[in-house]
Amino acid sequence: MKVLRQQEVSIQTTGEFKVGDQIQIGKYTATCQKVTRKGALFLLDQYLDEAYKMNYENTNEGGYEASDLRKELQKNSVLEIFDPVREKMVPFKNGDLLRIPYAEEFFGDVDSYEPSGKKQWPLMEDRKNRIAIREGEAYEWGWLQNKLKSSGAGFAFVSSYGYANSDGASNSCGVRPVLRLRLG
Repeated sequence: MKVLRQQEVSIQTTGEFKVGDQIQIGKYTATCQKVTRKGALFLLDQYLDEAYKMNYENTNEGGYEASDLRKELQKNSVLEIFDPVREKMVPFKNGDLLRIPYAEEFFGDVDSYEPSGKKQWPLMEDRKNRIAIREGEAYEWGWLQNKLKSSGAGFAFVSSYGYANSDGASNSCGVRPVLRLRLG
C-alpha cells in the first residue's frame, strides 16, 4: 500500500490515518473519509471499471443488504482489486469487506431516501469530491445504499454533477466501494 502524503514513512509503520489521506490500491486511489476506533474509512476516488446493477430485477425489496450488487462486491473478482491492502481490511458489521456509501455520507440529510442515521463526511461537503469517473467514460453516476421512499424499485445515486438523484435498481451505474483499514 502506498500512502500519498508527506508523512508516508510514519503512516506505513504506525497505521495512523487522517481525513484526506490518499492511498494507492493498484490503479485506483482512495481517500480517507473518516477515522473511528474501528479503523479508517476509505472511498475509491474513481468508479470501478465495470458498471453494475443494484438488482437484476427492478426492485429495492430488502434494500442494499439483500441486493445483487452487495453480493457482487464480496466476490473474489472484485475483492482481488484490493489485494494490496486486504490484510489490513476490517470487515463491516455485516461481515462484508466492501460496501457502497450511504446518501447521508455524501449529502447529509436527504428527505426522499430512507434514512441510515449516518453523518455527512466532511470532504463530501465540497461537491467536486462527490463526482467521479469510470475509466473509458466521460462522466458517470454511482449507486448509494439508500432506498427511495416513494418507490418499490428506486435507489439513491450521486449524479455526474455531484447531486443526489435516484434510479431503478435494474439500471447499471458506477460503484465506488468503501473499505475500512485497521489502525496501528
